[in-house]
Amino acid sequence: MASTKSPARRDSKQLRAVPNRTASYTRFKSPMQRLEEGPDGGSPPITLPPPPFEHETLVQGLEWWLDAHMGLASGLAWLDQLLDGGATGAFAATVRGLAAQAEAVRDALYELYCDAADERLRDWITPGAPFEAQVRGSYAWCASVVTLLGAITNGLRSEGGPDWSAAKALFRDVERKYARPSQALKEALNALQLETNNPTEPLRNLPQDLGRLFMESMALQGALTARFS
Repeated sequence: MASTKSPARRDSKQLRAVPNRTASYTRFKSPMQRLEEGPDGGSPPITLPPPPFEHETLVQGLEWWLDAHMGLASGLAWLDQLLDGGATGAFAATVRGLAAQAEAVRDALYELYCDAADERLRDWITPGAPFEAQVRGSYAWCASVVTLLGAITNGLRSEGGPDWSAAKALFRDVERKYARPSQALKEALNALQLETNNPTEPLRNLPQDLGRLFMESMALQGALTARFS
């Protein structure tokens, strides 16, 4: 399963401490982020990200990933619409901040999707492998975050306000689903012995991409814990 990743996704001539935002980010920006771009920034449609591979049909075993990404993207778009539909006040601003953090997790998962077609990761995406389990778990956890934030937003739009008992029950589900960084995955990454300083190494950004997923996930879970524990 050789990688056919589009060279346009990352600059192959220079390394960056933080990778450029991907198509996932530009396609899935929340409405409030699009408004900040100004009238000349355009409003790209909310849809699936463009495939990072020249021939998507040649990449076997990743269909479930696209399905999970579509589900999360749709949930975040729904949440944005709820927030734009009349939710106001300090806690609405808090929810918007948490939604932005969930979008950062989504973007990190998309970066890993762009890595996953490399032949060396064939075993990584088999059912039950540490990487596959981490990705599946991260999508399920982030989707539960969207459910929690959506319930709160619906409450903020009602006269009675949010049902905080129900919100705390949803938070317990989020906490249960949180996909903590896997030691087995870290060991598998070390075993690859990647030349991360080599600009021709297709997986040179894999350690950084995994680190970004862990960092964004921990930040979001920490923010939720501070609010609901």
